Amino acid sequence: MANANRASRLSSIFVACLAICGCAAYHPTIQPVTEQPVKPEDATYDCSQLEAAILRVDTVRWVIRDDGGSLESSGHQAARLAGNLLLILGGGYMNDGGNAALNAADQRICYLLRLKRARGCPASATSEPGMTDLQMLEVLDPLMPPTGTADRRALDQRTSLLDHLRAPLPAPPESGSPSPP
Repeated sequence: MANANRASRLSSIFVACLAICGCAAYHPTIQPVTEQPVKPEDATYDCSQLEAAILRVDTVRWVIRDDGGSLESSGHQAARLAGNLLLILGGGYMNDGGNAALNAADQRICYLLRLKRARGCPASATSEPGMTDLQMLEVLDPLMPPTGTADRRALDQRTSLLDHLRAPLPAPPESGSPSPP
């Protein structure tokens, strides 16, 4: 009997820890759609339209990241799902920390970069020193398995690279300075 009570308390503590770790960090400002990375109209995009599409997805990606979104390893996902099974009985639920939305954005960016490369579009600067977006794609491709989930190190590397996809914007002119013609 004592062992059953102890096991029950340990399970409660484990579920509480999972709930705190799984829910505390991600608070979405928007509810991004986890759309498919491939859209039929993509096949008709020229280089400027591809660049604009990449920027749009990257903007949504930044909102997700700013809200605390991160990618889950398969182990973390399994623990969250197991915790949810236990929490549902108590009326609780742990969200995925933005994993699905962030993964969809990452997949779409890489798909659009592949189209950009295939069309021979010019590469764009990134904030990753010495690396263009098309060079970044070469490093990203092995980190984006078509099935399954990459390991934690690969997910962290992928996140870090895509966090540096866009070069910083030029500083706005100082007030009182004449604006360029």
